[in-house]
Amino acid sequence: MKLALEQFKAIVRGAVLVSLDLLLFNDRGEVLVRRRMYGPARNYLFVPGGRVMKGETLAAALQRAAKQETGLILSQEQVVLHGIYDHIYDDSCFEDSGISTQYVVIACRSTVSSNARIVADHQHESLQFMSISKIIADPQTHPYTKNYFRQQAGNQFLGVRKATQCYTDFSLLEDRLT
Repeated sequence: MKLALEQFKAIVRGAVLVSLDLLLFNDRGEVLVRRRMYGPARNYLFVPGGRVMKGETLAAALQRAAKQETGLILSQEQVVLHGIYDHIYDDSCFEDSGISTQYVVIACRSTVSSNARIVADHQHESLQFMSISKIIADPQTHPYTKNYFRQQAGNQFLGVRKATQCYTDFSLLEDRLT
């Protein structure tokens, strides 16, 4: 559901948004990034992604964000969960508003063919694949994007080892509950 501008401003001002970020790897292990033209994270390199809309399932949000931001058609069967992250910004998509933005980001990983036709949308420029080492070293890459490739990201909810442990021990927990 698309909201009127003033309604959306009120929500951004007072609530946490949910979004999906897409870590799209090519055949060489490089990741798709593009320069954001609007806030938050304006002028930084960032991975594609987008907000989850009210009434939209995560699977539908994944398909919509992938299509809008890259031209690719992805389904939930083509991605794996990379992690859940906090993204807290001092700014927002509203120019000169003084509104901060907070997201809970569900980062998803997928591989795309090097022959795939990827197109930038109107919100981004400089679409390119970069190696992880270049992403981490590049001062124009946003720190939140860099964190997707660091073992100990401070903004990740449930560290990698904890998340793995949680999945591993689920069958043990289920046995205890039955």
